[in-house]
Amino acid sequence: MERRIIEIDLSAKTVKESPLPENYRHLGGRGLTSSILSEELDPLSHPLSAANTFVIAPGLLAGTALSSCNRLSVGAKSPLTGGIKESNSGGVTGYRLGRLGIGAIKLTGVYEDGDCSWGIKISADGVSFEDLQEISGRGTYDSAGYLLEKYGKNAGLIITGPAGEMRLASACLSVNDMEGEPCRNLGRGGMGAVLGSKGIKAIIVDDSAALPPDATDPEALKELIKKFASMLREHPVTGGKFAEYGTVMNIAALDALGGLPTRNFSKGSFSGAQSINAETLRDTIRERGGLGAHACMPGCVIRCSNKYVAVDGTPLVGSVDYETVCLLGSNLEIASLDQVAELNRLCNDIGVDTIETGVAIGVLAEAGLVSFGDFEAIRSLLEELKQGTPLGRLVGSGAEICGRVYGVRRVPTVKGQGMAAYDPRVIKGMGLTYSRSAMGADHTAGNAITLGIDHSDPDVQLEPVRELHVRTMVLDMLGACIFTGRVSLDKTEILEEMVRVLHGWNADFDDLRGIAREILLKEEDFNRRAGLSKPHDRLPRFMYEEKLEPTGEVYNIPDETTDRLFDFSGSGA
Repeated sequence: MERRIIEIDLSAKTVKESPLPENYRHLGGRGLTSSILSEELDPLSHPLSAANTFVIAPGLLAGTALSSCNRLSVGAKSPLTGGIKESNSGGVTGYRLGRLGIGAIKLTGVYEDGDCSWGIKISADGVSFEDLQEISGRGTYDSAGYLLEKYGKNAGLIITGPAGEMRLASACLSVNDMEGEPCRNLGRGGMGAVLGSKGIKAIIVDDSAALPPDATDPEALKELIKKFASMLREHPVTGGKFAEYGTVMNIAALDALGGLPTRNFSKGSFSGAQSINAETLRDTIRERGGLGAHACMPGCVIRCSNKYVAVDGTPLVGSVDYETVCLLGSNLEIASLDQVAELNRLCNDIGVDTIETGVAIGVLAEAGLVSFGDFEAIRSLLEELKQGTPLGRLVGSGAEICGRVYGVRRVPTVKGQGMAAYDPRVIKGMGLTYSRSAMGADHTAGNAITLGIDHSDPDVQLEPVRELHVRTMVLDMLGACIFTGRVSLDKTEILEEMVRVLHGWNADFDDLRGIAREILLKEEDFNRRAGLSKPHDRLPRFMYEEKLEPTGEVYNIPDETTDRLFDFSGSGA
C-alpha cells in the first residue's frame, strides 16, 4: 500500500489526497511532522492563527502488529514555546491510520473561527466534515463516549478538551486506548490549543473497511512480528518489570539519587515517596481489582500501562504513570496515589498536560496561592481551569506565565515549557536535553536517565546524550515506543529488518541515524528562524546557583558544551 498524504484546507473546506512526495517517502512520525513544518510553515506565524499548520503522522511501522510500534505524532508551531513542536502518544489511532495507508494529514486554515464544534472523519471512503455541536465544551470522557457510540466502538479518536477550546497553552489532545478511554495524551507543547484554534473538536478514524498494510514479504512480516515480540519478552525490563510496576518504578531510583522533583524543584527527595512508589501502586491496583500489565495499543507485549480504580473498585483513570505521579505528586508534596489519580483524571477530562499543569501549580504554590500538600486547594485550581475562570485560565497557560504573573524566581522551564520529572542538577544529561531539545524541556527527546553513565559527572554527558537524541529520533520516526529501545537499540538489525520487510527499503542503521540527524538540525533551524536563540537554550538560572537538597548539587555543564550537542561533525555520530 502506497502511503498517502491528506491535505485539508479548513478555511476553504477542501480536501486533497495524493501519494507522499518523494522527499517524504522514507519519513514517518516526528521525522515527517518536523520536516513538513520546517519546510512549509512560516516560522514567524502566530501559533493560534490560520497560518499555523497542524500535522498528524503515524510512524513508518504503523498499522502492523509489531509490538509497541503504532505510536502517533502530531506537530505544529507551539503556543507554549513559540518553536517547532512534536508530541506523540500510544493508543489506537496511529494503528488505524496506518491500516488506511495514511502517512500524514496536514491541516491548514480555520474551519470556523471561535467555534470548536466540528469534526473530521477519515475512513476508507475518504474525508468528511462532521457537526459535533453536541459535544462542544464537553470534557474528553463525555466526548469519547459520544463519538464511540456515533462512529463505532473501534474508532480511533483525537479529541480537543475544554482547555483546547479555550486555546490555553498547556492544552493537550486525547487519544483513546483499546478500551475507548481517552487517556493516551498528545501531551506537550499546547497541541490541543492549536487544533482548538482551528475549530476542530475531534478527529475520527474509521479503519473498519481497511486492509492491512502491504508488506514486500507478508510471510516475513509475520515471522518478524513473532521474533520482535519474543525479543521483548526475553528482556528482564520489557518482558517483566514494566508489566509488574509500570513506569512508576523510576520513583525509588530518582528519590535515592536525589533527583526527584519535590516542592517546586526545591528538593530532590520526597518524604512521602514510598506512598506513591511502584510497589504501592502495584499492590493498590491488585487489592482493588484494577488492571496492571495493560497494553495501550494493539500488539504491545510490554504492557506498562494500568487502570487505576477507586477504593470501591470504580474505574478512576488509566494510566497512572511516572511523570504524572511526580509532577502532581512529589512536586506538590502530595503523598496519596488516590489524590494523584483524581488530579490525573481531572487533567485528562479538561485536556491539559499533567506535566505542565503540575509544574504550573508548583510555581503557584511557591507564590503562596495554595499550600504544598493541600489536595483540596490544588483540586480547586483544576476546577477553576475546567470552568474557564481567569485564575483557571492562568493555570492552563503554563508555568512560565504563572511565574511572571506572580513574580516567582524559581520557575523550572526551558523555552517556556515545564520540566519533566528529572532534576537536571543531579541527572545532568537531562540538562543537555532540556536545554537543547527544540521542543523545550521535554524528556522524551532524549531521556538521559536511561544512560549507563555517572549522572553526576558533567564531563561524560555530551557524546552519550548526543547519540541518545539521534537514536530517539529514529524510534520516533518509526513510531516505536521508546521502551522498545532497550532491545532494538542494542540489536539494531531488527529495525533494519522491519523497514526492509514492510517498505522494501534496504537501509542500514547508519542510514536511519543520518536521517535522524538531518531532522534534528531542521528542528533547530526552524527555531532559529522563529526567533529562538542561544539564550533560549539554557536552564533557568536558579539551577546553576541554588544547591539541591539533599545532594548539594548544582547544574554545572558549561554553556560551550551545551552549544556543541548537535555538532555532528567529527563526533562519530
